Amino acid sequence: MRILSRRRMRNILGVLFVIITVAIAIRCIVQFQMNKEINYYRKYFRTQKDKLIGIYNPLEIKQIPEETIDSLYNKRIMDLQGTGETIDWSKFAYVNYVTDATYLCNTLIMFDDLRNKYGTKAKLVLLVSKDLLEEGGFDDVERNRALLDKIKLLDENQVVVKLVDNIIKPKDFTPWNQSLTKLLVFNETDYERIIYLDNDALIKNNLDELFFLPAYINFAAPLTYWFLSDHDMTKAYKEIKHENKVSTSLLPYVKKLEARIRNNKMIYNHLPSLPNSLFMGSNNVAQEILDSTSSASPLFNFRSNKKVSKVKFASNLMVIKPSAELFDKIVTELLPLVIDEKEKYDMDLINEELYNLKKLIYYQFDLFRRLKTKFVPDVLVLPFARYGLLSGSIRNKDQHNIIVNDILGYKRLDQTGAAIEKELRHSVQDAKYVHFSDYPIGKPWNYQSMDELECKVTGKHTKNAEENTQICQLWHSIYETYMVEHNICVA
Repeated sequence: MRILSRRRMRNILGVLFVIITVAIAIRCIVQFQMNKEINYYRKYFRTQKDKLIGIYNPLEIKQIPEETIDSLYNKRIMDLQGTGETIDWSKFAYVNYVTDATYLCNTLIMFDDLRNKYGTKAKLVLLVSKDLLEEGGFDDVERNRALLDKIKLLDENQVVVKLVDNIIKPKDFTPWNQSLTKLLVFNETDYERIIYLDNDALIKNNLDELFFLPAYINFAAPLTYWFLSDHDMTKAYKEIKHENKVSTSLLPYVKKLEARIRNNKMIYNHLPSLPNSLFMGSNNVAQEILDSTSSASPLFNFRSNKKVSKVKFASNLMVIKPSAELFDKIVTELLPLVIDEKEKYDMDLINEELYNLKKLIYYQFDLFRRLKTKFVPDVLVLPFARYGLLSGSIRNKDQHNIIVNDILGYKRLDQTGAAIEKELRHSVQDAKYVHFSDYPIGKPWNYQSMDELECKVTGKHTKNAEENTQICQLWHSIYETYMVEHNICVA
């Protein structure tokens, strides 16, 4: 009996070995064929992109430079002036959400700046928790109502206040347990396109140009650049220059894109691509694609890539085309995946389920292979220096170089190939949205005066006292501006 059991065990192990060997062989063949296909299309789009109409590159995540965003906006304005038409601003909205009463003042500041200082005509929409207005709660209801009245009185037609129910993570007692409420912005279908803004930030100009990104783009946001190291960027530059065989200078892209916009030609294939090394775990794109989704058979998935993407979308500023269909998917399919998971919040759902960079490549290429002309991209990466600068980056010298070169993998070079020098003060001056993030320093409304805020320059090479003083002056200016504007809430 024992001998029979051993023989049976050997047979079972033999069968398993054959199955595993066949599965590995199949996967290797699939990867080999897919890599051949990928290399073919990479060369195809690199050499033929000037001639293509209505065919989009599915193998890349595209970044859009600020100059290109401005060119699109200016072209739209010029075209309308030529026809005598005007922009219907009621189709566009800036959106905040508030579930914590201490953030109501920030919306008042932000909406006042957008309307009165920077002149936007787009709608200003606040999604505010019903709980903040309910008697018997922990909040000062009268103060909350007074602030809401001030927000509405900025302009009764332009400002829209909507009461919403919170989306709360059960048994989560962190400050972010209601952050999933942010996902309600995807359902703002009264508007053709919205710009969602976390309101713990300083607005330094209107962002109206973002409403006029290409019509096929459903989602655009800056990336979490603060996770990147010098080594990551060196690798990214090398990938663009040597592996992709294209220039790392941003200037030729900007000039080409400007000309194509002027001549009403498609621009997507000419946008700079996000280096794969920043969001993939290896150089084997086919392997990464197969590993990126459960749609690839588990039989093939012998390699579990634990490498985390170095960058992902930040969720403090997002340009969104609201969709009832997408919001229904969020509520019925995606929220249940994170609602009970520890340390899973809005940014995690957006990056793991909605707009996972690696999965995007898989789904894009899968559709393109089956129906080439049916694939249309719907995601773009925004330049973070203008639209996603962290206040903490101002005093972190290690991040100053990347702020200047915020189209990742590309450098701002002049026509001779020399680096374009840009002082930090000019980068801060050009930033339109600065998010208050200075751990362990708290949010600015937690302090009574600037005397309570100590600026400490971090990073390498911090011994230059004069330079450190200039950096701290810039950093202080951001907080000082907020503290002055905060007076609107107590006036």
